[in-house]
Amino acid sequence: MTAGESFRGDCGGLCFANPTGPMRHRPPEPLDMPRSPIQVVFFDIDGTLVDHAGASRAGALGLFHRFRDRLPGSAERLLQRWDDLTELHFDRYLRGETSYAGQRRWRIRDLFHVTPGEMSDAEADAVYAVYRERYEGSWSLYPDAVAALDALSRYPLGVITNGGSVHQRQKLAGVGALDRFAAVIASEDLGFAKPAPQIFEAACEAMGAPPSACLHVGDRLDADAIGACDAGLRGVWLDRHDEGPGPANVERITRLTELPALVFEP
Repeated sequence: MTAGESFRGDCGGLCFANPTGPMRHRPPEPLDMPRSPIQVVFFDIDGTLVDHAGASRAGALGLFHRFRDRLPGSAERLLQRWDDLTELHFDRYLRGETSYAGQRRWRIRDLFHVTPGEMSDAEADAVYAVYRERYEGSWSLYPDAVAALDALSRYPLGVITNGGSVHQRQKLAGVGALDRFAAVIASEDLGFAKPAPQIFEAACEAMGAPPSACLHVGDRLDADAIGACDAGLRGVWLDRHDEGPGPANVERITRLTELPALVFEP
């Protein structure tokens, strides 16, 4: 099995990713960590660890330049429309109204103002591939993500992500971060997406820790921070755009470099 490869095996989609060795079905042994009620730290990926917005902008511009004759208007107008369509159809995926592949196809069709009868799945996939090439070529970790992961390296770390299993593992591998995580829990594997409590509960079970001993941080207040709190974890909102304040029961940070201090609290 190579890095980024999806697998289920006999562990129901909760196997542990080791890109250089065999699959593991158990979390790592506890490490000698500072005194803290937190035993495991979970991260969201897009907008938290990886600069999804910057990569998505590069991908959308790739579409604009390749299909300039079919996409009227300015580049900035297209970028805004792409962002709006991404939010619209990804939310439909989270509600179970379309598949992960389906939300991609709907974004492409709506961008080009065509129906499924006018653009087949295969045609939509071919157009999306143009976006994806530029998008994946622009993946990068936020600088504060590197600092936070380094500071928390003595803790078992995991990922809870709403997305495709293969795609998200490839993303972490592409930015050189996959081997930092004992487990990658993807909504596609489970059939539940954040903020549903089931995905958080499954992640805690996979890491062998009760929810009360786990912390999850992400850039979406509702899906990440509130969802984690509702599932019994300690939820932290990464408010990169300083939009706060959030609810009183949700801790808020504006940079991941603030996270270790919260984790280390006795």
